[in-house]
Formats: sequence, C-alpha cells, structure tokens
Amino acid sequence: MFLNFLLRVKYDDGAAVYINGVEQFRQNLANNAAFDDYANGTTSDEGGWKDATIPVSALVSGTNTIAVEVHQASGTSSDTRMDLTLRGQTSNVGAGDNVTSPFNLNNPTLVRARGYNSTRGEWSALNEAFFTIDSVPADATNLVVSEFHYRPAKPITSAELAISSDRDDFEFLELLNIGENDLDMNNVRFAEGINFSFPDNATLGIGERILLLRDRDAFEARYGQPAVQSFEYTGRLSNDGEQILILGSGPDPIKNFTYNDQEPWPASADGEGPSLVLIDSLSNPNHNEPNHWMSSQNEGGSPGTEEPSGVTYDTWASGLELQGGPLDDDDGDQILNFFEFLHGSSPVDSSDAPRPVASVQSLEVDGSTNDYLTLTFNEGTGIKGSLTVEVSIDLQDWSSNSSLTEVVSEIDNGNGTSTVTIRLASPIGADQDKTYLRLRGR
Repeated sequence: MFLNFLLRVKYDDGAAVYINGVEQFRQNLANNAAFDDYANGTTSDEGGWKDATIPVSALVSGTNTIAVEVHQASGTSSDTRMDLTLRGQTSNVGAGDNVTSPFNLNNPTLVRARGYNSTRGEWSALNEAFFTIDSVPADATNLVVSEFHYRPAKPITSAELAISSDRDDFEFLELLNIGENDLDMNNVRFAEGINFSFPDNATLGIGERILLLRDRDAFEARYGQPAVQSFEYTGRLSNDGEQILILGSGPDPIKNFTYNDQEPWPASADGEGPSLVLIDSLSNPNHNEPNHWMSSQNEGGSPGTEEPSGVTYDTWASGLELQGGPLDDDDGDQILNFFEFLHGSSPVDSSDAPRPVASVQSLEVDGSTNDYLTLTFNEGTGIKGSLTVEVSIDLQDWSSNSSLTEVVSEIDNGNGTSTVTIRLASPIGADQDKTYLRLRGR
C-alpha cells in the first residue's frame, strides 16, 4: 500500500504537470498560461531534480494519464529539457529505506507490483495498472484496413488439412497505424463484417500492424506464427462482398466501406489465392473505391508485413486482371494501359481517363510576375515508373533537360496519386517560337 507518490521533475525553463487532468506541479509558469506564453523565470540548475509529494487519491486503479507542458523563457532559447519520474512511497519497515532503483517506461505497459512485509514475512496482494505513453484514440485519420483476405485459396497441404478443410478458416484482416502516435485501441470494434472488439489496454504502435484471424491454428498452418500481435474473431467475411464497419470511441466511424467480388474490384482475390491490399495505405485512401485496392503480389498475401514496395506494371495489371498489354486500351478512353498505370487512373473505367491540361498562368518568380506556359497532370505514387516532361519547338527534337522546366506545385491527393504542375523556365515572350510539351512514360 502506498502512502503517497514522489514526483521528481527536471525542466527548462518552466513546467506544469497534470495527473488525470488535475494540476500537481507548477514552477516558473503563470496559471492558465497559453501555449505561446513564455516561462516567467529561468532554471539555475537544469540537471537538478525538483520534488513534489502527490497524494494517492490523485491516481486511480487502472489507467492513469500524465500530461506535461514545458515553456521556455524566451523565443531565442537554444535548448529545452523535461525529465520526470513518479515513484510510489511506502512506510519504512525495519531499518531499510525502501528505495528501489527506478525503471523507465518507453511504451504503453501493464505494470504489476506487490510489496513484502519483512516483519510478518507476508506479500501484499498483487496490484496492476496500465500506463499509456503518448497514445491517442484510434480514429478515421490514423487507422486503416491495409489488407484482408475474404476468400482464401482452398487448403491443400497436409498441415492445413490437418487443421481444417474449410477455406474460410484461413481468413485474416490486417490493420495499420498510419498516425504519428501510438494508438489506444480501447472501444475499437467491428459492427459489420466480423464479430470482434479489442480487449482493454490494447495498443498499436506507430507504423505497426495488427492481425485479426478467423482461426489461429489454421493461420499458423499456412503462414507460421504471426510476426505481429494478433487476435481471433468470430463470424466470417462474405465471399460475395459486404459492408465492413469499424467503430471507436468517437462519434464517427473509423472505417465504413463495402467490398465486392465483382469488377471493378480485383476478382482474383475471390478464391484464386491473392488477398486484397490497400494501395498507398499511408495516404489513407477511400476504402470504398475499388481502384484503391489491388490483388496481393504473393499468393495468400503478406499478413503482418508490408506489401513489396514499388508496384510494377505487371503486378498492377495482374491485380486488375487486364485483358490487353501495356500498349492496349482496355477501357477505350484513348489512353494506353501503361499510361493509366503511370497516371494512377483506372484502365477499366473510361470516365477516369487522365487528361493533362496545358494553360497560361500568371506567376511571380524571383519577385517578377509574368505569364508562363504550364502543364498540370496526375501521377501515380508508390509505383515503379515515372512521367517526364519533354519540350520541343518543332515537334521533332525533344528534350527533357531539367533546366527547361520548373515544378510549380505537387499536391498529394490522398488516393494514390499526386497532382503535379510544371512551368517552362522562361516566361512567354512576344517574339518567342511556338513551344510544345509532352509527357514521356518510363
């Protein structure tokens, strides 16, 4: 049983510490200081600890949250500092001082502890508390469904058949944290698609993946033990497509989309071996759009690991099950399949044809405003290929020399494409020869 807690702080120049939303420590900082207010004093000994005694009532059983704000004394300060420890204090027993070596928590951690009474030779009951470190609730901006396998291939190996002859038992879903903080997965649950709720104290680290398995034994028979944390769900994914609805702590769904086993969704994921993989998952693309999904390069997918980077044309075309080759035009929109790949557009939807736009724009360059010939186009991201702007004055000799053009802007569209605008290096002149621009794909 703790009598109190000892809070020790090193700071530069002013700081305040809150436990579960209640202020417990303040030095060199005005009450109700705004985020851009300076500290009202400096610290003479940056390496020295400043102590405060915290009552046990400040903490609760279970999860506790510690928040810290640090302010410097001026806008020209070249450094800052914040170190903090919180130690439970017990009464002295015998002649000992009851001070143990501190330990640091760098990740969300469940801590279990008990005390020993040397006089009576008894241990206390086991206490536990879960400490979160800089985590935020999972929401629509930081969590994606990066891969799922709704209709796996039939089991054929003896190891697989020893577990199950039902292909559905080999299903899985993979979630990915694309945010800048660890994710608190409390209250994250599936309302449609499968039956699953994350257990208390579940977290997902920055850039980490988590697997949800239909049957753990079946999964391990096919893939081996998962390389990441994993949980089992009940129910099963529909082989014909269905709604996937993921809810969290907030009022808005984390993800709400409907997949299908028919075109324009990649049909090879319907029992032929590949899984469905979200294209450019870090951009958080709209999960409802079929062109944001592709069949996995590996049969069975890549559960728990990143899909091989740099999607090639052959992989892209295979995932979309194109009938023609790179120089064919499957959707009849007068754009070759290879250029649909480079532009990030759909080769099976004629309404999604990429159309580069040439225009004259008035731009300020080096303090002078002039008219420039510009070209704006979409370019696919995360692919092994590129578009290069070439310039000519006679339509015979073309040059891609970088001195001829300048990039005006490049905007990530969040859907696996970016919109690029380039301009000629020189402004339009009255006696200038005609100038032509084109895109070359590689």
